[in-house]
Amino acid sequence: MQDHAEWLRQVDAEVEGELTLAERATLARHLASCTHCAGARASHLELRVAMARAAGEPQARAVPRPAIRVRTVMLWALATLLGGAALGWQFHSRWGAPGGGSLEDARAAVVVQ
Repeated sequence: MQDHAEWLRQVDAEVEGELTLAERATLARHLASCTHCAGARASHLELRVAMARAAGEPQARAVPRPAIRVRTVMLWALATLLGGAALGWQFHSRWGAPGGGSLEDARAAVVVQ
């Protein structure tokens, strides 16, 4: 099932509740990696909610789309950089420079060779 048309038919069947558990698991794995199909599924669900509200079901709720804020991404990037720097500092202070000697010994060896 590599064709998007087939995956979209699977999305329709899933929204209607016609898929087995194994088929839903396969579809979920695909939706995790395909933004096109995941967006189509979200649109289908939002359309169903809108139709339910128009039919007089006020308890129907909109499906929230996942949104990644720029601030969240920046915080994760900063935390990753700080964590990497802290680990680098710790490993360098614990095991030293490559070759086991000091930095000055390594420079002297390069100059001599």
